[in-house]
Amino acid sequence: MKITEGKTVIIDYTLSLKTGDIIETTQGEEPVTYVQGSGEVIDGLEQAVAGFEKGTKKDIILPVDQAFGAHDPDALLEIPKTDLPPESLVPETIIHANGPKGQTINGKVLEVKKNTVIVDFNHPLAGQELYCAVHIVDVQ
Repeated sequence: MKITEGKTVIIDYTLSLKTGDIIETTQGEEPVTYVQGSGEVIDGLEQAVAGFEKGTKKDIILPVDQAFGAHDPDALLEIPKTDLPPESLVPETIIHANGPKGQTINGKVLEVKKNTVIVDFNHPLAGQELYCAVHIVDVQ
């Protein structure tokens, strides 16, 4: 059976950067189960495995636009210190905020200025090409 929209896919994978640094893997863990087309995994991966069958093993390159997108300079925000809790006024601190659709988004404090803080709300993997070794365990 081929992977098509609405099918349940069970997949083992290793996600890494061009440098070879592993970001995430199911090796030694349970495989991931998702429904194709549901948005549970990144779009580029869903597109790449469409049509694969049980047992397929393949190395996939996800270009920036099919992974987490380009680094967006508009996602760097300067926020007044008074709008943040004191414990978040440290570089590299991860803060949580509400996104435009009410979802929780994470930001990383880049710089603490006299009265403001620069926070990067880009995904940590934005601007990165991703490499994904996949093994389709099952398609239901």
